[in-house]
Amino acid sequence: MTTPQRKKAAIVGTFNTWRECPWNDPSLYIVSLNDAYSLGLPRADEWVECHPLDKMYFRDPRNKVVDARQVPEGFYVRPEGHLEWLKAQAKNIPVWLQQDPPAGWPENAKRLPIEQLEEKYGSYWASGPAYILMHLYDRGFREFHIYGIHLATQHEYVEQRPNWEFCLGRLLGPEVKTTETDRVRIYDGSNGVRVVLPISCPILHHAWKYAYEPKPKPKPIPYADEWKAVQQEKQVLVRTLVHGMPDKKRSKVLARLQRLEIIELDIQQQRAQQSVGSTLQAQLMQVA
Repeated sequence: MTTPQRKKAAIVGTFNTWRECPWNDPSLYIVSLNDAYSLGLPRADEWVECHPLDKMYFRDPRNKVVDARQVPEGFYVRPEGHLEWLKAQAKNIPVWLQQDPPAGWPENAKRLPIEQLEEKYGSYWASGPAYILMHLYDRGFREFHIYGIHLATQHEYVEQRPNWEFCLGRLLGPEVKTTETDRVRIYDGSNGVRVVLPISCPILHHAWKYAYEPKPKPKPIPYADEWKAVQQEKQVLVRTLVHGMPDKKRSKVLARLQRLEIIELDIQQQRAQQSVGSTLQAQLMQVA
């Protein structure tokens, strides 16, 4: 007897491993969220925007960075034209929203059935991908490829990652078999669920076996000592200015502060270039 084929879905976020999604696999139902389309995703079969549409701060697309002080409390930053983009997508694919869609939107725009999900899976929700995962599972999907969702920053790690791993573990069940290739880790659970993650993704993975293996030494941060020295000298000079000094000496202190600003900017640029270089090298190694 042949095993029935599992319904497969890919949940795609915005971290750089989104590029590793097998976009050309026609059997893979691809779901993404929020404004990830700004990355230029090749395709999507479904979209989710679970934030309230009337609580959005629209940024000029020419400005990649927004001053947080300009964003009203409780609002979410999105690019200009975001609602129009969602509405256009709803002509062809399902678009799930927090509330009923505004009047005049296509019928593919629908309200996410949060009550149904909470009735079955509880009220512990800490991220958009968690809603997507459980909604897909509720509709019969049993294989989940996850790209671009690392939840590795401090904010995401503290608030979102525990819930995300809880949901994945819940679906996999108490017994899990893990296999690795050079590109992905595959988790096959006792509940018939499979989870596929990029090899570089920290989700469902720890760098060492706690207590049984020594903790790896952290990698040195490039230019950390130089940056620390600049910061310390700046603090001393600023305190000196605050307490007052002769104008002749003051001009020298200001000149030194300006020089330190230039040094600090150079350090930041060097670190950024090194980071980009490391990322490109890792990508080239994966391609090779």
